[in-house]
Amino acid sequence: MGHVITFLNMKGGVGKTTLCKEIGYYLASRNDRVLIIDVDPQANLTQSIFKKYSYRHKYEHENDENRNFKVCTSSINMVFNHSYIEETDKEKVILNLSEHLSIIPGDLNTVFLERTLGGSDKEQALKNFIEDFKLNEDFDYILLDCPPTYSFYTTAALLASDLYISPIYPDSYSILGIDLLSKAIEKLKSVHRERFKYRPISQIGVIFSNIPRSPSVGVKKFIEDILSSDIVREQQIYFFNNQFVRNPQIPKDVGYFIVDGDSNNSKMNIEVIVEEFQERIKMICQQSTVNQT
Repeated sequence: MGHVITFLNMKGGVGKTTLCKEIGYYLASRNDRVLIIDVDPQANLTQSIFKKYSYRHKYEHENDENRNFKVCTSSINMVFNHSYIEETDKEKVILNLSEHLSIIPGDLNTVFLERTLGGSDKEQALKNFIEDFKLNEDFDYILLDCPPTYSFYTTAALLASDLYISPIYPDSYSILGIDLLSKAIEKLKSVHRERFKYRPISQIGVIFSNIPRSPSVGVKKFIEDILSSDIVREQQIYFFNNQFVRNPQIPKDVGYFIVDGDSNNSKMNIEVIVEEFQERIKMICQQSTVNQT
């Protein structure tokens, strides 16, 4: 059975979307079956994937840059409409990019859904869609990229997920962000207690993201303060041993992917991160099995 994993942080600019796409693309390049779901209304992950694979949304005007791009009619909106308005075929929703990588694209029009759909329907939509079409049997990993706010998008993603991972950048607001995220998860578990009673959700861990290859004294100090904080100790939060190191090419080219790039350092970096990512998932699943017996 495939793992459904949300990439989540209540603060923007921490490399969440980048880490989601790079881990997903790396896993697919190693022949794992990966589905990426872009739940963020800004759809930055989708823009990156579309640039890489030469796609554009049907509502985007043709221009010189995308004149030869294929038109995509799939959209995350179809997932939310699946539970609320009418059923849809998964083949119309999921865009297959290669033999191992697929995406349910984000859509800038998704922001209007919040005004038109009822609360419980939209919050259950992703979970229902994955279950209705048994997507965790089709894919080894289903990765969900969320907006950096607590909203129905976040709730929908977490209700659909078994695991979540939290990228952060070490600064003076990091501890607050970790604490807010933990409280948000606990509140969600309380509100949807039946869902989590029979299908718990676990944090894979927190990973420091967008770290300079030679971090300053200030960045190192923030990392030390975070790791030694009372909140981290009391909540027993796992921090990845490996940090996601900043690659200057990523913000310059929306269609850039580390695996296909020319930076061997970045390739080794994403490789060790994915290894730790998979080891953490394996350990959590083994622990869950022990607890159930």
